[in-house]
Order: sequence, then structure tokens, then C-alpha cells
Amino acid sequence: MKKLIFILCLLLTHALQAQMLLKGKINHAKPGQKVNVNVPYDVWYHKQNSQEVALNTKGEFTVVLPVKKPQTIFLDFDGTRLYLYAEPSKTLTIQADAKDFINSLKFKGKLAPENAFWYKTGLTMQKLYPQNWNDTLTYPSEILASIKASQATALQTLKNAKLRNKNFLRITAADISYFASSKLFDLIYKNDVWSVGHVSKHSRQEWLEALKTAYSNQPLSNVSAIGSFHYGQTIAYYPRFLEMSCQSKEEFMKLCEEIFGKPFAEINKEVRAKGENYWQYKALNYGLEGHALENALASLITNGLESGEIAYLPEAYEDFLKKFPNSSHKAHLTEAMKPLLQSKTATVTTEIILEENSSNFKLLEEILAQHKGKAVYIDMWGSWCGPCREEFKYTAALKEKFKGKPVDFVYIAFEHSSEPEKTWKDMITFYMLEGRHILGSKELEEYFRNLYASKGTLSYPSYLLIDKNGEVVNLQAERPSAGEKLYNQIEQLLR
Repeated sequence: MKKLIFILCLLLTHALQAQMLLKGKINHAKPGQKVNVNVPYDVWYHKQNSQEVALNTKGEFTVVLPVKKPQTIFLDFDGTRLYLYAEPSKTLTIQADAKDFINSLKFKGKLAPENAFWYKTGLTMQKLYPQNWNDTLTYPSEILASIKASQATALQTLKNAKLRNKNFLRITAADISYFASSKLFDLIYKNDVWSVGHVSKHSRQEWLEALKTAYSNQPLSNVSAIGSFHYGQTIAYYPRFLEMSCQSKEEFMKLCEEIFGKPFAEINKEVRAKGENYWQYKALNYGLEGHALENALASLITNGLESGEIAYLPEAYEDFLKKFPNSSHKAHLTEAMKPLLQSKTATVTTEIILEENSSNFKLLEEILAQHKGKAVYIDMWGSWCGPCREEFKYTAALKEKFKGKPVDFVYIAFEHSSEPEKTWKDMITFYMLEGRHILGSKELEEYFRNLYASKGTLSYPSYLLIDKNGEVVNLQAERPSAGEKLYNQIEQLLR
């Protein structure tokens, strides 16, 4: 009996060591307001890693988080995101006033000194102060110079700080050192520098020169930086950095041939078939080595699984195990890969109906012909669409809500890969999407573009509600993640 009690105590201690207690009080918060806390595997935000907690009448909340390593976690409140330092088996309490959330922040608990330091230097808000530039107007070179000056000040402040937490000191030093490359990428995406909706007043070349400077002289295979958010983001963006750095198509083709070791025509065909993850996996192998590469590849595979970008992941996983058979990430990846690997051999259930002659459909009326007398919820998606995949995680609750009721679920996918039918089927079986499935033709997609023309443009995902008479009653129905809002829309059609 004593031995059993001892084992149970050990198990309980281990479980507690893989958790962190986060508490808070936000004065003057509105009734019913919530905080959302996200514990990422590395740097990517995914809803499934979040816990949403409602504040009580005093503005208080408590949440136990599955923190297994020293890392950054995200806390969202009223449109503001905080980046907090977290460690397993530690505690943190935040206090603030909703009327001036950022300026009123205070910290208590075992991790209070660490988070107070981040707050003082600006890392809590992903800003190193002072910040006296406008990211759409200021020259990228000036932004970089401002960041570099702030980095130097922050590193000196860290050196003088009387903090003994070695993990925190290591991670924070890396956060400060890699802040420029990480932040510049954020600003590039914020300003749509590489897209049609370019917001910045400055050219791609100006942004690229600043980004190149930020990446230069920064070691990519930096083991001591693992766990740092800004190092992790710098590495995650590295494949994109390689693409951006090429000044011409010929230069990019030459780089690809160097990375893949084969002619560009073959590379182009393979990437089209295997997806973006294939390029990223090869690019990381090209630029990193050792434990840094191991960590980056584990992050890439995990992010792919969590975001639903499943193309090439089985091959990446097998290659990872060969490269790093004793990896500390092995247990996590093996468990995380199970649903995908099982979906490859799973039998399609009778509740999943794949239209064999999808290309015959040119009009919505043709699709609705077999759903007379029922309400229909149509989900238009594509495997390439991140928000589309994100919504699939809420479909089980939606189907359960209307189980046994006269509601049909129809999924219309528009694929752009070199193997559209395979990509389509792989995604359906991975998410086990019960319902009727149509692989849309170009003519059908054009039909929907015209249908949505009066509402602006067709975007993905889009959802339609059809009443029992086959009439479109809502071209912009709520998403599955909307929960009760969507349920109410569907229930109105059943009355």
C-alpha cells in the first residue's frame, strides 16, 4: 500500500509540474467579459490550444494551463494581447483596470519578477520602447535602427537585472536579440508588403533590405535560443525569407536547385504535388542543423497538424524519426500524428457522401435537387484555406445539435493543387466530415462568384442557408464556430 501511495504521489507531482496556475483580477470589467489564454506548442496561435475563462462578478479569473516548458503564452482581453512568460509548476497573478488595461498592469506570484521585466522592456506587448515610428510611413531602415537601439538598451537592462532564473535569462536574451527579424516580418504582413493590398508607403526592396540586415549576423542554429518566441518566429519565417531574398525568378530557381539538389522543373512538380510544407521542410534542412533543426522541424509538423496543412506531413514525420530517433519531441509527435496516419487507412463511413460526378454540377439548383423538404447548410471551402480548416473543428458540435432533425450538410470544395481529388479526399477523411461532398468545377466556382457579386466578392470560407423550399435565405450565414448564433439561424428554418 505504501508503495502504491508513493507511486500515486509521484504521478500527481509529475502532473502538477506540467501545469501552471494563472490568476487575475481586472477591475471595472464589463459583466460577462472573458479572457482567452493560449498555450502554443511553439509560436503559432491555434484556437484548440486556448482556454476561455469568464470573469466573475469581482472581475477575477483562475485557469490551470498545460505548460510543459519555459515559454511564451498569449492572453487576450478586450482586443488586446499580452505575451506572458510561463513555466511549469509556477504561478502568476495579473492585476489591471479595464479602463486602462495596459498602463495599469501589475504582476504577483512566482513569475512576477520575470513578467515585470518583460513589461518594463516592452516584450509584454511585443514592443521594445521607445517606439517613435509609424510603421506605414517611416522608412524600414529607420524602424530597424530604432529597434536596434532599443535592443541594445534592453540587453544592458537584462544584464543589470537582479534575476536568477536561468531559463528566463536565456530566453529573454534571445527574445531581445531576435526581436528585429521577428518584428519586421510582423510589420511586413501587417502592411501587406508582398501582396496587392500594399499599405506601406515604402517599397518591397526597402523592406527586404531591412529584413536582410536583421537576419544577417544572427545565428540560425542557436540552441541557447530555443524556447524564445522571437527566435522561434524568426526560424518559422525563414523559408519565406529565402523566397523574398531572391531578386528574380532565375535567382529563385537557382536557390531551389541548390536546396533540393535537382532540376527546377522536377522541384516545381514535386512542390505542387506535395504542398507548401514540402518546401518549408526542405528550406529548414538547408538553413539549420543539429538541435535547432530538430526543434524547427518538430514545430513545422505540429503547426501543420494543428492548422490542417497535412500535405507532406507523413513523409516529414518519417524523415524526422530517421534523423532524430532519440528526439525529446518523439513522444509528442507520435501522439499528434495518430489521427492523420489513421485517416490514411480509415474506411469512409456511410455518413460521408463523396459525389463521384462532381464536375457535372454547374448551378446551385442542381445540387439542391436531392435536398427537397429539408434545410441545407452549405460550407464552401478549400484545403488551402486556413480559416476553412479551422472551422472544421466545430462541426462535430453542429452536427450533434441537429442530429435527427431535417437539416442536411453540404460541403463544396474548390481545389487548386496538382492532385485536387486526392487533396480533397485526404482532408475530408482527416477531419471525418460527415455530410455530402462536392468537388467544385471551375464553372461552379464562377457561378458562385457571380452569385456573391451583389455582396462584394466570394471569400473563403463562405456559408449559405437554404430553406425547405430550396430558396437561398442567407448567403452569409454564421460559421460553425459562432455556436448559438448559427444554431438560431438554422432553427428558424425548421419552424
